[in-house]
Amino acid sequence: MQILQQLLTVCAGLALLCLTACNTISPDAALTASEDGRTYILSADDGRRLKITAHGDAMIRLQSVKPGEKFTPDDRYEMVLTHDWDGALQLSEPTDTRYVFSTGKIDVKIDRETLRASFQAVGDDAPLLEEITPVQWSGTQISAHFAVDDTEHFTGLGHSFYGREASLDLRGQRVSRNYGGEQIEQAPLIVPFYMSSKGYGVFLNSTFPNEFSFGANGQYTFGIDGHGFGGQMDYFFIAGPSFPEMLDNYTQLTGRPRLPMKSMFGLQLSDKGHDHTTPTPSDEAWWRSTITAHRAAGFPLDHVVNDNRWRAAGGQRCVSKLAWDSERYPDPAAYGTWLEEEGLVITLDFNRCIAKYTEGWRPEFNLPTPGSVDFSDSAPDLTNPDFRKWFWSAFYENALDPSRDFPGDALWIDEFDEQGAAPLDQILHNGASSAEMRNYWFFLIAKSLVQEGWDQSGIQNRPFVWVRGMTAGAQRYATLWSGDIYPNYDDMQGQIRAMQLAGLSGFPFWGHDAGGFYDWDAGLGPDETLYQQWGMALGAFSPIWKPHGMGQSRWPLDRSEAAQETALRFSRLRYELMPYTYTMAHRAAETGTPIIRPMMFDAPQSDEAWARDLQFMWGDSLLIAPQTNASGTVDVWLPEGDWYEFNTLEGIMGNQTLTLDVSPETLPIYAKAGSIIPFRDYAQSTAFIDKSHLGLTVFRGQDGRFELIEDDDRTEAYRQGAVRRTEISYDDAEGRLLISADGDYAGAVAERRYTVQFVGGHDISSGTINGEPSTLTRQGTAVTLQIPAHSVDQVLEIMIGP
Repeated sequence: MQILQQLLTVCAGLALLCLTACNTISPDAALTASEDGRTYILSADDGRRLKITAHGDAMIRLQSVKPGEKFTPDDRYEMVLTHDWDGALQLSEPTDTRYVFSTGKIDVKIDRETLRASFQAVGDDAPLLEEITPVQWSGTQISAHFAVDDTEHFTGLGHSFYGREASLDLRGQRVSRNYGGEQIEQAPLIVPFYMSSKGYGVFLNSTFPNEFSFGANGQYTFGIDGHGFGGQMDYFFIAGPSFPEMLDNYTQLTGRPRLPMKSMFGLQLSDKGHDHTTPTPSDEAWWRSTITAHRAAGFPLDHVVNDNRWRAAGGQRCVSKLAWDSERYPDPAAYGTWLEEEGLVITLDFNRCIAKYTEGWRPEFNLPTPGSVDFSDSAPDLTNPDFRKWFWSAFYENALDPSRDFPGDALWIDEFDEQGAAPLDQILHNGASSAEMRNYWFFLIAKSLVQEGWDQSGIQNRPFVWVRGMTAGAQRYATLWSGDIYPNYDDMQGQIRAMQLAGLSGFPFWGHDAGGFYDWDAGLGPDETLYQQWGMALGAFSPIWKPHGMGQSRWPLDRSEAAQETALRFSRLRYELMPYTYTMAHRAAETGTPIIRPMMFDAPQSDEAWARDLQFMWGDSLLIAPQTNASGTVDVWLPEGDWYEFNTLEGIMGNQTLTLDVSPETLPIYAKAGSIIPFRDYAQSTAFIDKSHLGLTVFRGQDGRFELIEDDDRTEAYRQGAVRRTEISYDDAEGRLLISADGDYAGAVAERRYTVQFVGGHDISSGTINGEPSTLTRQGTAVTLQIPAHSVDQVLEIMIGP
């Protein structure tokens, strides 16, 4: 789709004419202000109007309407969490040519003749973002046009179908982020928010089909196509200047990502490949025996993912209904008790095609005109609040009602991305067109199941809802996975970029089928090499770790001996790193900073960092460089500074590129000097982790700091402050490590012992704990201190020296 192609061609030739003639207004254009000082409206002689609104001091909203048109009400979409913000706009003394409005952090300058806007940081001379024409209307298309800076990089915008992304850097690209027009176009992440290396972001507040050009054909533009059903240019300028600041502001605007239970960050395995057509069809007995065997072999597991066969009336993808099957699961409550004893949580799935078979479904829930949509008699209109109420009730009454004690901790919502064949011009239940609403489908799914459902139900556990596709703002309710990807290196590389883009777009808890879902041509899942490289090694450093798909089983004991060893190694590492990962998850929920950070996240001015998009940072401190081809080598770029190889603990200088020979079972990992990495003892479920012991690895060479965040792992109490924050700081010159904790939560330990390892300890021969001598043990370049149990409230000072 090339929504803006015709308009771009016209505007390229007429830009100067438009500036001087097409959209001029009187220098005395009317200017009105709101009582609270947040909003100004400029009215042109020809009837066009521009509304400028402050959202705090770091965001400014611009809305443009043509003559005779009213501004869209703020509640038209709910992608923005609230429009009730503090902040004000100061109007400078107007000149003959422009108005200048300031939030105190951002200046926006409006040309009095054309209503063109430009934005800059207060005190700067050069604009960050500058319109070169006023907003343009051409037929059903509305667009904004900006000055091009050839040195500027762009990123964000969610991701395309299946997460198949060729680059994190959008410079030079023309990009659309829209619901698919065909059934096969799965799992779009529709987030019309992007960030610039110059230190600003833009959020396009519209659900109409969009298109962005970041220098393609010399054009920096974005716009929407109303398809004859309206639409307005409505965008937010979001200040940084850093990526963390931009994401913090954006997720304040559209909502913080919803933190899952800790168990969702453990290993997730499914019964895919064990359906009614196989020799080993899953039922309760299959789950119990498979889990028991893996527990006995030492493998961890947290999350069992049901694919169809838990459901009654056939247990098949499209021949079943949303209810527990009484034959395969004769006593769901007893099964739920067993799962809890095993430290497991469980996902229940829903395929759109079973809606019509599920109790309470009504034909009037359907789209008015489904057209050629597959399973068109189960093609719901998500704008219908009666459907949304039924959708939640179907889960609650058949599975999630706490009074029934049935198992159910997460919801997997499948195939709602396959209604693209429905006509765009149909009018939906809420009076809007399909053209306007289908980019909004995923938001409404998440809203129905969480805001209107789970959050009102009295269920104590945090919701975890994953959908095949998502929309901006829905991160406050749910997340997504990337669809039925292929087990090949092209899709592996795409997924590495997609999970970085998801984090940069407000969805840090993104998932995918690690190893690939299925190769339909070959009739196979991932081979042993891809299973190790992608399903296990990269999977263990994905926000949600879910090896899943058709073909060969993804359960470790069903793979080769070499693959089992790889699976166990990375499983152990994933679970040992859980306090680090879970802390990063908390930070994502608090500030929007994702668990996975691209290399340019902290170096937006580095062209090299922008180019290295197949490696990434896992949290603040760990650099991950997965194998993404069959060459047996990996190129690893280490930024400037001192680094340590994570497994050998050997130091290495940064500002260089390493070419490493690697085998399928290896994954290059590096830690920055100054990193403090917390560990737990290995456990086979996050529910079994011993919180009375904490390991700390301190990578010397720089000062360091880490704030460990703990809670009850399951409930929403953390949102009311029921957390413990342990501040850990290291002064490299003094050789001092300080540990102090504050806060409490239900079930928190009162005492804790520590194992502290200092890496780069060749010059260390003594250590004290609160002034008392301590015994050191040495292994290679690392020294370790064992700190006996202390009250968590006690401040600990560990000193090391020669």
